[in-house]
Amino acid sequence: MSKTIIASWIIKHRIISIILSLLLFLGLTQGVTKLTFNPDMETFFPESHPATSLNKDINETFLPTDNMVIAINGRGESIFIKETLNLIEELTKRAWATPFSIRVDSLTNYSYVKSVEDDLIVGPFVENALSLSEEIIKEKEKLVEEEEAIYGFLISEDKQTTIISIVIDPPQPNKEANLITTVEFILEFLDEAKLDYPQLDIRLTGNPYQEYISPKMVQAEVPIVLPLMLLLIFLSVFFLLRSLAAVIATVAVVFLTIGSTFGSIGLMGNALNQMVIVFPILIITLALADCVHLFSIYFQQRTQGKTTEESMMRSLELNLQPLFLTTITTCIGFLSFNILEVAPLRDLGNGISVGVFLAFVFTIFFVAPIISLLKVKIPQSTETQTRFAKKIAVFSLSKGKTFIWLVPVVSLFLISLIPLNELDDNPTQMYSDRYNSFSPDTLWLDEKLGVTFPVSFRADSKNGSVSNPKFLRSIDQFSLWLEEQDEVNHVTSLARTMKTLNESMHGDDVNWKVIPDDQELSSQYLFFYEMSLPMGLDMNSSISQDRGSTKIAATLKDMSGNEYLAFNEKVNAYLDENGLNSIISEPAGFRVVFSHMNRVIVNSLIIGVAIGLSIITLILGFFFRSTLFGLLSSFPNILPIGSAFGVWAILNGQVSFMVAVGMGSTLGIIVDFTVHLLSKYDLARKEMGKSPEEAIYFSFEAVGFALIIMTAVLSMGFAVLHLVNFIPLHDFAQFSIIAFIVALLIDFFLFPNLLVKFDKRKFN
Repeated sequence: MSKTIIASWIIKHRIISIILSLLLFLGLTQGVTKLTFNPDMETFFPESHPATSLNKDINETFLPTDNMVIAINGRGESIFIKETLNLIEELTKRAWATPFSIRVDSLTNYSYVKSVEDDLIVGPFVENALSLSEEIIKEKEKLVEEEEAIYGFLISEDKQTTIISIVIDPPQPNKEANLITTVEFILEFLDEAKLDYPQLDIRLTGNPYQEYISPKMVQAEVPIVLPLMLLLIFLSVFFLLRSLAAVIATVAVVFLTIGSTFGSIGLMGNALNQMVIVFPILIITLALADCVHLFSIYFQQRTQGKTTEESMMRSLELNLQPLFLTTITTCIGFLSFNILEVAPLRDLGNGISVGVFLAFVFTIFFVAPIISLLKVKIPQSTETQTRFAKKIAVFSLSKGKTFIWLVPVVSLFLISLIPLNELDDNPTQMYSDRYNSFSPDTLWLDEKLGVTFPVSFRADSKNGSVSNPKFLRSIDQFSLWLEEQDEVNHVTSLARTMKTLNESMHGDDVNWKVIPDDQELSSQYLFFYEMSLPMGLDMNSSISQDRGSTKIAATLKDMSGNEYLAFNEKVNAYLDENGLNSIISEPAGFRVVFSHMNRVIVNSLIIGVAIGLSIITLILGFFFRSTLFGLLSSFPNILPIGSAFGVWAILNGQVSFMVAVGMGSTLGIIVDFTVHLLSKYDLARKEMGKSPEEAIYFSFEAVGFALIIMTAVLSMGFAVLHLVNFIPLHDFAQFSIIAFIVALLIDFFLFPNLLVKFDKRKFN
């Protein structure tokens, strides 16, 4: 079916087209009620990566380590003060009462081991703090330095900061609702503590708290970000097109597209996440691009004296193919996310693809018929804009010999700077402190105590028992080496516990602080110790149920993803050199996976973008029935992304996972620029018999200013992302804006000259 027949049908059956569009909208929006929000940052873990599998294995084998951390600082004073110890004791009790808490560790409930004659006594390190004398408190303050399991971990070496760790496990279903219940319970008693103890600095951190504040930040952002973005964009559209009708029609397309897209996401069963704000922003800007192109040709036709029906008919004839083609290519760009093993990013790509397609449908089958029914006032600026666009074309071709080598040279220079970029992310620093102090509090705690980068190692005994002396000596060897590393703050292992038990059972004689030689004796020590532990503080957090594996826990200094990967290589090298790699695993943990995630996403997206570009090049060659056009179009499609990374190396240099996402998301949008210019150029060559130079002038007159508007609108829309609290979206916005501007420059000053130089076709 030709574009003329389709355009004619749409205008002839306007009412039917409008009604069908509204029915589609009503049908899809039924899915809005099925939308859910999943703030779990672990959903971003690469699904089949070894680090993800190891982290899952350790969490399933031992007690989960997803914990809330209450940090208490004495503001320059020791926490070994009667009132402060009493607060820690009270908060520990309240923490145990927290819904879905399964373990609480603090200075006061730490299981202190001592021997009395032949008995092993295990009890809380501090109990009934208010009844303790100053002498006993001073004794405890000195004694804590000998407790390697907690000194430098539960309490800082300057004794001014301590933490209460609350391990939580909100059950399914309704895990998100259960998490809210848990966190709000903790916040309530912490607010009371802050009022009662103003002399102390009390803060809350931990991954569950991060997941709790994520949806709340989104809820706080949406009423500000979306209206502001809409206002900025619609004002710019009105300023550039000077038509209130165009703005109102664009609002209609945006409203219908956003509602239908979110409904579709609900029907697909995909949960929303921290990047939910990206959906409306991308959909709005892409819907606007469709409308701008539709109105641009429409107003040009109106200035030539045609009726509103004739003008819209011609606009549809000229725009149906390029808008459909840009819809397909944009969808391909976002569908390339499906190569990723990160579910939220796949959902993002699929959701945006649906939105892009729906924007095309509502622009063509809803807005176009409505406008054809109205006598829209012709903006006086249309002719001026057309002349301005042609002047750009004239300038570009007049300097063609220069641009055809200068633009590639500059692009290749920028591309050569790509190695200066560094792949890096820090999951604890992904939130702005405008809404919540989570990120600065995490840095504060790391400075005070250094417990914000926990890692775990799984150690498997070859004979099936963790009490085996040879096995215990192996993990003790590794633990001692680990403690010596500059990156490590603290290490906890079963070997250390066993040495402490052996020392206690020999009258606290330091000479007996060694691994027992007898496995049966080690097993007895472990049995008596476990039997003495209070409910909830058993050894399940560090020993598997079959007693064949144990967990070695360490806290690292705060470091970037790349610094951690270097540390990881050092650990692996030590394990290999000492023959321990068959016993002890690589490090695992939340931040460990994030350190690997960036490279996984970048490498996958490079493949995805390459596949997407190949498909797009083939599609363009097929649509225009020209291998030449397919090859030439690859230059303005590839160079902007590569050049943008070069510019990024100069301006920033740190590539977060959302910058990599920007590489994939901008691909489809950048191709839009190329397609619109190419379609008008090809039309002028084939149907109008124009020379290559004349065809360039025609294409710029038809869509040149629309592309400028599109770039401005996209840039302003993405710039609004700087107001959101999820900081990776700031990088995503900045990279995308750079790519859009570079793409426009390449499309204006390189692509036309390539067409003129290589298009040797002759038409009668």
